[in-house]
Amino acid sequence: MTARTVDPAPLAGGWVNFDTTATGIHLVDAAVDGSQLMLRITERGDPDPSQETLVPTATPVTGATLPAVPLADDMDAPEAVAFLAEGPLGSRQVILCGYLNRGLLTIDVHTVHTVHTVDPQIPNVMYRAHFYRSEGAVLL
Repeated sequence: MTARTVDPAPLAGGWVNFDTTATGIHLVDAAVDGSQLMLRITERGDPDPSQETLVPTATPVTGATLPAVPLADDMDAPEAVAFLAEGPLGSRQVILCGYLNRGLLTIDVHTVHTVHTVDPQIPNVMYRAHFYRSEGAVLL
């Protein structure tokens, strides 16, 4: 039996957060490298070990590039409608669950721990962000 592959192409492209004032993920560049989906993430804000939330900065911070597993919505569906990614993002270890809904991308961000040893009391965090395709958008 041959393993089925899911085409990640529907998720590829530039994605911009609808909330222009939000900290956290601001831009997501999703690219297909062979059959692998890679996410390059730019955040607005920088983690501060003395605070529980991101502190806005004037300049967006580009985080790590994370590999993502493309997911279909049915065993026989050939194209991806979602992804799952896990890895370091800034000073945090995150799990990202993204899914397409009516042409928009929603990402649930789960911070599973921080690597700051200054304050081990920083809690795990979860937030949801909504993104639109950057093609044709004016980015500031």
